[in-house]
Amino acid sequence: MRRAGVSRSLAVGLLALSLLASVASAGATSAADRLDRIAAALRRSPVFVDPDVSYLLDARDRAALGKQIGAAGIPMYLVGVPLLSEDESGGEADYFLYLLHQRLGRPGVYLVADQRGDLDWTSYQVPRKASLDFDTAHGDTSLPRCLHDVIDAFARAPSAAPSTPQTPAAPEPDGRHQRPSAGRLAGEFAKVFFPVLIVSALVLWPLWLIGRLVFGGVRRAVRGDSRTLGRRRLRRRAAAELTRLAEALGHASDDRGRGRATADYDAARLLYDEKSDPGSLFGVIVLALDGQDALRADTATPDPRCMVDPLHGPAPGTVRVWLPGLPDRRLPLCEACRQAAKEERRPLMLIIDGEKRPYYQAPGLWERIRGRHASLPEDVLEYLGVE
Repeated sequence: MRRAGVSRSLAVGLLALSLLASVASAGATSAADRLDRIAAALRRSPVFVDPDVSYLLDARDRAALGKQIGAAGIPMYLVGVPLLSEDESGGEADYFLYLLHQRLGRPGVYLVADQRGDLDWTSYQVPRKASLDFDTAHGDTSLPRCLHDVIDAFARAPSAAPSTPQTPAAPEPDGRHQRPSAGRLAGEFAKVFFPVLIVSALVLWPLWLIGRLVFGGVRRAVRGDSRTLGRRRLRRRAAAELTRLAEALGHASDDRGRGRATADYDAARLLYDEKSDPGSLFGVIVLALDGQDALRADTATPDPRCMVDPLHGPAPGTVRVWLPGLPDRRLPLCEACRQAAKEERRPLMLIIDGEKRPYYQAPGLWERIRGRHASLPEDVLEYLGVE
C-alpha cells in the first residue's frame, strides 16, 4: 500500500513538472491567440471591440462607424482593445498596430482605441496623406465623435503615394510582469517537492483514505455547483463563446450554416451589449453555441440544444419528460440526458436575485424564447425591439 502511494504521488509530481515547463510559452501563445482572434474578426467586419472594453462603443456606434468606413473609399480597420504593459503590445499603440497589420496582412488605415478611450492610428500602403492633426483624436469630444472625425479626415485627405511607416521598436519588457523561466521554476520546485514527496506518501496516504470515506458526500455536493451559474461566470462564458463564434465565422465563407450563424452572432452581440441580467447573458451563450452548431453541422437548421442544460450539446431528438416548472411534454434532450434516470435530469440553474432558479424560468428573455428554436435569433431581436 505504501509503495502504491509513492507511485501515485510521483506521477502527480511529474505531471506538475510538465505543467511548469509550459509556463514560459503560455504568454506568447495567449498573445498570438488574441491577434489571431482580432484578425479573424476584422476579415468579417472593419470594426472590432473586445468584450472587455465594450463600454467604449455601443452597438449603434459600431454600426454607424462600420457604415462610415465602408463609404470612405479606402480600407480602414478599427479596433477597441485593452493595451497593457504585460501583453504583446507592451502598452504601446503603434507596436500593437504594427503586429496587427503583420497578422492581418492587408493595406489600410489601422485605428486602435485603448481601455481609456485614447485613440491612435497607423497608415499602411494607403494612397492618402497620412499626417493628421493630433488634436483631432485627443480633443474634448466623445470617442465616437473623435473616430467619426478621424475617419472623415482620412477619407477627405489629399492623394499621396502609398507608403509603409518605419517599424516601431519593440517595447522594453516590464520587469514587474515578467514570468520566471520554466527551468528556474522546475529547479525550485524540485528542491522542495521530492523530500516532501516521501514524507507525504508515508504520513498523508492513510489520511487520504479516511478523507475519501468521510467527505465523499461533500465532494459530490461541490460537483453539483457546476450546474449553477452566477453573473460573473455567465459574463465570462458569454464573452468566450462570442469570440469562438466570431473566429469560426472568419473561416466559414462556403458553409451553408453561415447565414444562421451570422444572425445568431448579430443577435448575441446586441444582447450582450444591451442587457446584463443572468437570463440575457445565458441567452448570449445559447445563441453563440447555436451559431457554432450551424457551422459545425454545415446547415442552416441546427438541432436545438438540450433542454435540461443547453451546455450539454445539441439534442438529436425529443423525449416526453417532466422538468421542474414545465408541463409534462416532449422536449429536446441530448443523448446523455435521454439515457439518464429521471432524478438525474437536473436542469442548469442560474442565480437570480440571490436565488437559484432553472435557466428557463429566468424572467424577461426566456419567457419569450423558451421552447422556440427555429426562429431563435429573430425572437431575440424582437425581444430587444429591433426590427
